[in-house]
Amino acid sequence: MVFRILLQACLFWLLSGSPAMAVQGGIPVRVGVADNPPIVTATPGVPPQGIAIDVIRAVANREGWRITYVPDSFDNLLSRLDKGEIDLLVGIAYSEERAKRFQFSQQSLIGNWGMVFRHAQSHIESLPDLKGKRVALMRGSTHSQTLIDLARQFDAGFTPVYVDTYADVLRAIIERRADAGAVNRVFAALHVHPNDMVATGIVFNPIFVHYAAPKHADPALLHALDRDLAALKVDPGSAYYASLRRWLEAAPETRYPSWLSWAVAAVAGLFVLALAIVGLLRYQVKRQTGELQRRADLLQTEIQQRETAQQHLNQLAYFDGLTQLPNREGFRTALERMLSALQGSEARLALLFIDLDRLKNINDGLGHGAGDLLLQQVAQRLQSVLRAHDHLSRFGGDEFVAIVSDIDVQTDAELVATRLLNSLAMPIDIGATQIYSSASIGIALYPDDASSVETLLKHADTAMYQAKEQGGNRFLFYHAQQTARVVERLTLDTRLRQALERDEFLLHYQPIVELESGRIVGLEALLRWNDPDQRLVLPGAFISAAEDTGLIVQLGEWVLEAGCAQLHAWQKQGRAAELTLAVNVSTRQFEGGRLVKSVAQALARTGLAAECLELEITENVMLIMNDEVRSSLDKLRSMGVRLSLDDFGTGYSSLSYLKQLPFHALKIDQSFVRRIPDQAGDTQIVTTILALAKGLGLEVIAEGIETSQQYDFLRENGCEFGQGYLMSRPQAADQLVALLERQRASGSV
Repeated sequence: MVFRILLQACLFWLLSGSPAMAVQGGIPVRVGVADNPPIVTATPGVPPQGIAIDVIRAVANREGWRITYVPDSFDNLLSRLDKGEIDLLVGIAYSEERAKRFQFSQQSLIGNWGMVFRHAQSHIESLPDLKGKRVALMRGSTHSQTLIDLARQFDAGFTPVYVDTYADVLRAIIERRADAGAVNRVFAALHVHPNDMVATGIVFNPIFVHYAAPKHADPALLHALDRDLAALKVDPGSAYYASLRRWLEAAPETRYPSWLSWAVAAVAGLFVLALAIVGLLRYQVKRQTGELQRRADLLQTEIQQRETAQQHLNQLAYFDGLTQLPNREGFRTALERMLSALQGSEARLALLFIDLDRLKNINDGLGHGAGDLLLQQVAQRLQSVLRAHDHLSRFGGDEFVAIVSDIDVQTDAELVATRLLNSLAMPIDIGATQIYSSASIGIALYPDDASSVETLLKHADTAMYQAKEQGGNRFLFYHAQQTARVVERLTLDTRLRQALERDEFLLHYQPIVELESGRIVGLEALLRWNDPDQRLVLPGAFISAAEDTGLIVQLGEWVLEAGCAQLHAWQKQGRAAELTLAVNVSTRQFEGGRLVKSVAQALARTGLAAECLELEITENVMLIMNDEVRSSLDKLRSMGVRLSLDDFGTGYSSLSYLKQLPFHALKIDQSFVRRIPDQAGDTQIVTTILALAKGLGLEVIAEGIETSQQYDFLRENGCEFGQGYLMSRPQAADQLVALLERQRASGSV
């Protein structure tokens, strides 16, 4: 036994040192590895493997590094990296908190996100269901702390059960030491089996996995790694893509859960015990009939208790606790039964996927208690307009699904969808508040659109999202083109993320002119995508997709920092001494107070003065206005940053908010400017906006000025500033320099 241990240790030393032997006298690099397959598999006595290991070996061969692997638990490796005991840590998720402790590679290794799985007997489908449960978490994982913080926000605190690896998380669930557990989706794809546990609807914290070095270490290692990893990503035949195919397409071995043998033994034990009880009862019957009767009564009571408990478990397993409607499992059971009954017949049914519009606004504005009351009343209204043999379920959140049978023609489904929408038309009383609700409905037909449960549900869901994109409060039938659009949107999302990593975005700048003097007083930064396949792509083609996926936050931060850096560079060259930079801001950047942090960081990194920056915020900010957003605006104003209300008059305008909020200026949307001074209606709107702004002490900037008549009208009616093709189209930075030089030469700047 001792000899075998020594032999394994020697093999591990030889194999882990192989890169060092390949490059004698190379740069020594200590690499920390923790078990996290398929990114890293670190089995004692065996050299580490996985995607991160394949990449670091490829980089080591390019750079002449001599690699030494340092295996340990992930938590211990974080401590070692802090102390400088290792040079690199592989497979670490990026977070802002960790970025304060360590240096991270610019290139990410792989994208990932957290998922929660539960034991088959645990009733956990959504985040609130975690309250009071035991949840297995990997020590040191960024997903672990994120899930804890997320649960606290939803008043769903749980008891963490900390373990060392994701494999231990799964074991804790199987062995019933935990009701659920959090792992990343790459690990789950290879190691979670349906007979072990069930995936919940809880998906959170999209992250990217990187390499990290000590905070004060020489950045040369990470620079070399970034350079080589970027080169590997560009080449489809590189070791990077070969490793992804090798580890992500590997089929996990079939295995039996560890509890199976214990379950078999328990059943056998219960069988033997039952035989003994039967023998004992027979013996007791002979001795004492009265005792038997007493025991029979006790047994009957126990049976009744068990039946009651079983009914309660069935209620928890198949019904939603808030609305008492069938839940996702109850829906699946009902639809499978209906589809089985329809086999071989010409009968049809319709599946209606119903999603409430703007429930998040109600939760944010009135609290989750009000949202729960709304859901209960919505469930009652929807149920009231369905027939007795139709089936209504609640999937969780704001999603309901109706199964409508006996559909002869498509118009039958249209009538049902219309009744459902009309049932929500009247206001709903939530305490003293009246709430108007609406829904988006997607309809898929059996067998026209699909014949399986999963495909039918997917098609109805796709149609629902199309209805929501068209403004909501409507229904749409599924068409094959909708799936193509969804795939196209997913492809665009992937290409945008790659474009951000590959630095394919750039800025153009459009001058803002003082109308009285014609002098350039500012520049608006406008995003462009230099797509290698389509050349220069304007934001209208991709901003909507970025908004939907949340990538707009990262894009917005990139625009903010790149624009500030460019203006500061021009200022140092003496070309833009008094110019301001206008940057468009998405409402999603306000979430979690992130906008204030992003602005402060951009100004600190670039050296641009706060008063030179102007943030353009659309009127849609009024729809998300709460204490957090108001506080963010006040903090930005106190920093010295200018704030303007963009596209004024086209969105949700609130004069009370306009009077209270710290805006410096209004921007008149080009749709109003386009038809002045010829169209009386638009002319009246523009003059009214100018008078309103003057009364509130706000500056006005007119967009889309294309003719001298528009220019003269705006100037004569008191509009101070404007921009448009008449003065200058948006230009790349190098092209704009000539314009700035001419203005500087004239002495205007």
